[in-house]
Amino acid sequence: MSKKRIYEFTPDYAVVPGESLREEIEYLGMSQVEFAQRLDITVQSLNRILKGEQPITYDTARKLELVTGISCEYWNNLEARYQEQLQLIALKKQRQDFELFNKKFPVKELAEQGFIQSDPDPLQQSMQILRFFRVSSIDAYNNLEKRTMAAARSSQAFHTSPSHILTYIYMGLYTAKSLSLNDYDDVLFRQTLEDVRLITKKPPANFGEILQQSFAKSGVALVFVKPFKGLHISAVCKWISSNNAMIIMNIRGKAEDRFWFSLFHEAMHILHHRKKELYITDKFCSAPCEGEADKKAAEMLIPSKYNKKIILATTSGDIIKIADMLDISPGIVAGRYQHLTGNWGKYKTLIRSFNWAEHTETK
Repeated sequence: MSKKRIYEFTPDYAVVPGESLREEIEYLGMSQVEFAQRLDITVQSLNRILKGEQPITYDTARKLELVTGISCEYWNNLEARYQEQLQLIALKKQRQDFELFNKKFPVKELAEQGFIQSDPDPLQQSMQILRFFRVSSIDAYNNLEKRTMAAARSSQAFHTSPSHILTYIYMGLYTAKSLSLNDYDDVLFRQTLEDVRLITKKPPANFGEILQQSFAKSGVALVFVKPFKGLHISAVCKWISSNNAMIIMNIRGKAEDRFWFSLFHEAMHILHHRKKELYITDKFCSAPCEGEADKKAAEMLIPSKYNKKIILATTSGDIIKIADMLDISPGIVAGRYQHLTGNWGKYKTLIRSFNWAEHTETK
């Protein structure tokens, strides 16, 4: 004998109690006007009940029992089942919305780095994400995303999704909270950048902490945030208050010349550009302010008057001599040579790479 299969019936619609009431009115042979009069309610109220726009209250159920002869409990249960089904439909739709919402974010990476907790339930996972962004609903998040990306004038050029960019920014904001910052001082920050040029010559062990302390004294939060899959930006700069700015750096796969150039690029935004805007370093972005930051960063690291001398270098020794003269890391000079000549393989051995975990030199 074959085993019977039992399937759960979960309809995606709800039957309005008014349908049963409409059938009863017809069975009694009454017009809706007469039935409303006998029920001692307005015709308008009866029409709203029939359409499901007005619930059958306990008082109305009692009246229905007297007029129709059908128990008060029946009408109450009919309304209760209707409301329950409406709620189930809403929750089902909401669950789908939460599942789609969660897919926009690098949930696994956020959990691994301790920013949120991983939860198999879509609703609870969404609550974790909403709490991370400090918003109360998906609509509130969408508004936050729109406002944030509106501050990035070239957001349409980014190859990273807005949700990933906003996630990276908030990872930076939470990391920045652990830093003790002075109020921003423009003169001190300029001097800090001059001092940082000297740091480039030293072995990069623990350079992250040294840089953070130096920047914090001048009112800038410098944070290093691990990137995640789908993130195609290398740095972010924004003012986090009227007195403090923040630079978020990603050193994944960073050669020292690119790292230092990126850092000085973001610093130029702080020194020369508007506080209200969001600056995102993306290789596909060509906004005028990005080009200006490039030029100023390059000039501060290695003044352009030395470019001809760098191009004429024929040996690693020449690059090192120029670096000593400039009081800067040979790797940065080698990177400038590659940029100027397009010979990306030459002097490559002079350029150190950074390790994420310890900010140390890798062989």
